[in-house]
Parts: sequence; C-alpha cells; structure tokens
Amino acid sequence: MSDLTIGVLAVVLLFAMVIGGIPIAVSLITTSLLGSYLMSGSIEQTGLLASNTAIGGVQNYIFAVIPLFILMGGFMSHSPAAGYLFDVALLGTRRMIGGLASATVFANGIFGAVTGVSVASAAIFARIAVPQMVDRGYDKKLALGAVAGSSVLGMLIPPSLLMILYGILANVSIGALFIAGIVPGILLSLMYVLTITVLGLARPALVGRGAQATRVAESALVAATPGGSAGSVPPHPAPAPTRVGKGVPVEEIPAGRALARAIPVGLLIALVLGGIWAGSFTPTEAAGVGAVGALVVAFGHGMRGLGLMDSFREAAVSIGSIMLLLIGAQMFSRVLARSGMVGELTSWVTNSSFTPLVVVLLFILVLLIMGTILDSSSILLIMVPLMVPVIMTIGLDPIWFAIVVILAVEIGLLTPPFGMSVFAMSAVLGDRATVSEIFIGTIPFLITMVVTLGILVAFPPLVTWLPSLIGGGLQG
Repeated sequence: MSDLTIGVLAVVLLFAMVIGGIPIAVSLITTSLLGSYLMSGSIEQTGLLASNTAIGGVQNYIFAVIPLFILMGGFMSHSPAAGYLFDVALLGTRRMIGGLASATVFANGIFGAVTGVSVASAAIFARIAVPQMVDRGYDKKLALGAVAGSSVLGMLIPPSLLMILYGILANVSIGALFIAGIVPGILLSLMYVLTITVLGLARPALVGRGAQATRVAESALVAATPGGSAGSVPPHPAPAPTRVGKGVPVEEIPAGRALARAIPVGLLIALVLGGIWAGSFTPTEAAGVGAVGALVVAFGHGMRGLGLMDSFREAAVSIGSIMLLLIGAQMFSRVLARSGMVGELTSWVTNSSFTPLVVVLLFILVLLIMGTILDSSSILLIMVPLMVPVIMTIGLDPIWFAIVVILAVEIGLLTPPFGMSVFAMSAVLGDRATVSEIFIGTIPFLITMVVTLGILVAFPPLVTWLPSLIGGGLQG
C-alpha cells in the first residue's frame, strides 16, 4: 500500500471516527499513529512522532497566547462587564427600530473583543438580553436569533481564539489576523443591524412596535368618536421598563454613569489591540497585558474570590483540551505531509481548470457542510493543513483567506443539528426557549452572514486594507 493511499485512508478514518462520536483529539491522535505506523512499519518511529510532537509541538513561545487570552476572557465573563456594555449600547440605540436587538449586536461585538469565544457570549447575552426583549414585546424567535447571531462576532472581532489557532496552524501572523478581523467584524455588526431594521419596518410586531401602534390607533379612534375620550377604552398595559446591567431600568440610568462603568472595558480593548497595532506588543505580550488588565477590571466591577477560582478552573479545562487538540492536529498534518497527499492535492488543483475563485468557493462549501457536524476548532484543525498549501500555491492572500475561512466556520455555530451557540443558549434559558425556536430565530442572521461572506469574497481589500497600513509591526 502506497503512502498516498494510507494518507487518504487516514482522512476517511478520521471523518468516520468523528461522525461516530469519538472525541476529535482522540480521533486525530489515533489516525496519526496508525498512519505513521503503516507508512514506516516501525513502532519506534511512530513513538518518536508522538513524543516529538507532544513535547516540542507546543513549546513555542507563541503558544502562550492561547492560555493568556482564554484567561482574559474568563475574567471578563465572571464580571458584570457584559451588562454594562449592554447599558451603553442601549443608550445609543433605544430610539432605533429594534433598538434592543441592535444594542445586543453592538454589546456582543464589544464583549467579543475581550472574550474571543462565541459560545460564552451566547450564554451570557441569553441571560441579559433575551428577557429584556421579550418583556418589551419583541418576537421571541427574533430575540433569540439576535443573541445567537451576534455571538459569532466574538470569533471575528479580535482577539479571537480561532484566529490564534489558524495563525499557529498556518504559520500566519496572529497580529495581522487580529487587525484584519476588525473591518469584517464591524461590517457584520452593521449588516445585522440593517437586518433587524428591515425586519422591524416590514413587520413592526417583531420588534415590539405592534402593541404601541394598536394603542395609538385606539386612542385616535376614541378621540374621534363623538362624546368619546381616550379613557373610554381600557388602555393596554405599558411595557415594563427595560432592566439591564444590575437590574436598573435603563430609563433611570444616567448616561454619564453608564459610560463611566463601560470605560474600563473600552480602555482594555484599546490597550490590547492598540498595543499590537502600534507594534508595542507582540500578540503574546498583548495577551499577558490583557489578562492582567482584565483581572483588574473584573475586580473593579465586583468579581471576588469565587469568580476568580471559576475563571482559573474554566481556563484550565479549556487550555488542556485545546493543547491536546493542537498536538493531535500537528501529528496529523505531519502524517499527511509524509504521505504526499497535500502535495498531490495542490498539484491537482493547480493543473486543473479551476479558477482561484472556484477553489475558494469549493473550500467554503466543504467548511459549511462540516459546520453542521463539527465545532469550529475541530474544522480548522482538520482543514487548515489541507487548504493553506493550495491557497499559497495559487497566489491568494493568506490573511484574506483566513478571515473568509473563520467566517464560514462560524456559520456552523448556528446551523443544525450541532450549532454550539444554539445549544449554549438552550442550556442557559432552559424551558423558556426550545432548541427549534432558537434555530428558527437564527435564519435571518444566517442569511446575513452568508451575504457578508459573499461581500468579503468579492472585495478582499475589506480584509487586507487595515493590515497593509501597519505592515511590519504585526509580527507574531
């Protein structure tokens, strides 16, 4: 059996194991060890592959960026920062059509800049924003969809765990990826707000405006009736004041106080991203600064010992699983390289009549299909070693392609049957929302994501322009 055949069989076995429910890290390591043994015929060489990858594969200084950014996000998740950001966002959007839903989008985007994990954002804002929108008469499915849809901004707006994983796997500057994600993140946020506004204009009842319109119409009708008065018809109950943050009605929160409480989070974002942008920090150093800054901000916002311990415990669990995944992914990529499969795939694409656009669209299609059965990190770990050599050979910008891939992978967070953000929200909301209601609510936002993905594919400068301004300051 040739090495190439073994490589193909290893990929097939990997997918079979994952679909069969075997953890992705176990699947990667198992197929890598088996493939290595079949190609070398030596248990000793197979053992060297495992030991060298496990010891040397994650010793690089750049890998410290993963635990530090995870810890930064953990500190912020155990503080009231998300509620304070929601307060500020609502102050700026409450006069807009669908203002509560738009505030959720903006707050989720800003919160994503200090957590970098979409599932965490989905869980937190499911508690904060969904009850507020339902109380104000918003359609429940729209409320659920707004939270689930905007949660993906956490992976597109830096710092992003997916960007870190992609940068490590593809040997691409993480700093450049962080800066490249800013414009697409803002674009997707604005597209979400546009979607909410259009839905609100088309069907006012979706954004809580139907009840208000009914009250106005009835009052006008009574006033126009001879001898009638507005008090002749029992009024509809006024919507309860929206309560955000720590339960204070937003109408009673002074703008200055709301802004003051959110300023530390804004300064933290500016420090981390500004330091990378200015070349003052490498991404790893920025992660360290961010973790310390997040700890200070979280304590200033009321986090205490229990929250601190929870942050460390959750970070340790996440870091352990991610490092195991990275070891498995590096073992698998070495086996694929030895089999010659990557080279054969690259040669086949370059010798075919496919245009670069067709190649990108085919990769996106594969990613979207995989998103229905796998989580985002697993998709990157499997596909990046296969895709990047092809993309580099046909001359496409690796930074642009990385952002396109991350957005395509993030669509999988909202698609059935295994949308991770949807199930995170379901776990938080319990019997207040079914999984099917959340999936239905995400449909307009899924369409918006696909449209935004198309825009980024059609106009690469939206991704590459900002990193090109900074150039060599984005090392690491």
